Amino acid sequence: MRGKVGFVFIGFMLILINSLNAQMSKSQLQQMYVTYLREQGYQTNVDSDGDVTFKAEGYNFYIVVDEDDLESFRIVFPNFWEIESTAERVRAYEAAMYATRTTKVASVYITSRDNTSIDANIFVGKPEDFKLHFRRMIDVILIARRDFIDKM
Repeated sequence: MRGKVGFVFIGFMLILINSLNAQMSKSQLQQMYVTYLREQGYQTNVDSDGDVTFKAEGYNFYIVVDEDDLESFRIVFPNFWEIESTAERVRAYEAAMYATRTTKVASVYITSRDNTSIDANIFVGKPEDFKLHFRRMIDVILIARRDFIDKM
């Protein structure tokens, strides 16, 4: 009997935690990201899509603010390589596959506008847990960029 009560209690706590997380609004997420980035010395803004932009290591990045999935955290390094020909597009696809395959968490992809971007996407228990992984995600993105460029 005691085991069943324990499972019920744990289930109730998980529901309670998820409902608390689900109550964070887009503006609360934006504020949490902006506050953290500014505390770390980054200049930051919220763009017209509601994403949080910042500069790191001389490059522009943004955090995708998704209030519908509070257990996901995604940083994007957009448009770092412009594709100028069909032959270059073929090489870019090969380099993107290589960089994605060899770099944990990062995905290199070709956009519909013939630019190359990278993102790093992780799952977090609570939205504020992104802080534990933020710096490493930036490093991984830059490693994927280096690997992509080396293959090009």
